[in-house]
Amino acid sequence: MTHNNNRYQYSQLETYKERIELKHLKTKTLVINFINLILASVTIYFFIKLQIEARTFVSILVMFSILFFGNLAFYSYDKDQFNNLKMAMYFNTFGMYIISLTLIILFQTPSIFTALFLVYAITAVYQDYKVMVISNFSLFLSGTLLVFRFPSLFEIPGYSSADKAFIVIFLVVFVLLISLSSFILIKRKNFFYNQLAKIKEAEVRNIRILNKIENLVTKSSLDYKEYYDSLRTFSKEISKKIDVPDLFNRKISLLEDLKNHKMSEILSRYPEYSIEEVNKLKMLELSTFSKIKHIGLKASKHVDIDVESHEIFSEDQFKSFRHLNDDHYVKIISFTVFYTLLKIDKPYLKALDEKTILEALKESEFYYKIDRTVLKIYLENNEVFETIVKDIFEGGWSYEDDVKQDH
Repeated sequence: MTHNNNRYQYSQLETYKERIELKHLKTKTLVINFINLILASVTIYFFIKLQIEARTFVSILVMFSILFFGNLAFYSYDKDQFNNLKMAMYFNTFGMYIISLTLIILFQTPSIFTALFLVYAITAVYQDYKVMVISNFSLFLSGTLLVFRFPSLFEIPGYSSADKAFIVIFLVVFVLLISLSSFILIKRKNFFYNQLAKIKEAEVRNIRILNKIENLVTKSSLDYKEYYDSLRTFSKEISKKIDVPDLFNRKISLLEDLKNHKMSEILSRYPEYSIEEVNKLKMLELSTFSKIKHIGLKASKHVDIDVESHEIFSEDQFKSFRHLNDDHYVKIISFTVFYTLLKIDKPYLKALDEKTILEALKESEFYYKIDRTVLKIYLENNEVFETIVKDIFEGGWSYEDDVKQDH
């Protein structure tokens, strides 16, 4: 996968987003191909019913076959499947418009012109910006070419053929409207994926913090020897139970050696395993920041959490100072409180100097979470906020006193 790591504060977000999109992209690819099979079946049925000549019948059948087997090839190739399925989207879009144009030219009836709009509706399932541009351009170009090349398709009794301009204008307005609609839907989809990616990153970071706190409080380290010994015992007993050789002993030894040896040494010690297989086994390694420990900690806490589906994004959406319903002064006061907290020592974060705060607000995601007017006031008059903080400190306020008062 190709990642644009400069889009987000944390480069992992792009990876999370691609994983989410890949899951949905697989489903969309299957749906599109299922629809293509239905369309191919309907087309073949009418070809047989209307007794279309064999050469035309075979050519259309070949087009649908290329479309189907091409998609099958893109879907089946596991290496870099995300980009392969992206290519399948464009392949599908161009292929379906070519087939629809062929059918329109073949039948030359007003009703078959709706095939273009049917193809547009099918490709809209992808909800992708590039597919939207390709599909909209193809729809407009195909419609315009048909208007001037086959004007009889659009003839209406009592009207002259000079009304082509009105049809083209209608196409322009129609394409613009559906482009706007598609843009809004795609924007909402990307927001959905971005929010899920941010939630995933927050979850990982929270688990890492819990692991660090556990190490600091308990001052104990993992007993790797006991862990792997118990794992060997379990593997041996279960193999004996199902009456098979102990197949996992070698892999457990590899896992144990991963802690103390480099990858090159591991590959020489265990030549039967490739580097890809070793990396997959490495995910089962027991260490403070390993995936297996993350899963265990998450599973232990998951039973205590009950989140309604409509609450999934509610917390994340309000982690900002850009609430539209808030008064302008409320936004300024909220930002001032936030700024003041950054300037004082807290148990979880030391006081930040003015330069650090300024850089953080300009270069981090906080830039997009603060109302533009309030941010502009701060950037142009940051000394005013500094004066407010000094007035607060001179009044004798401290974080520790406030915490004691709360308790």
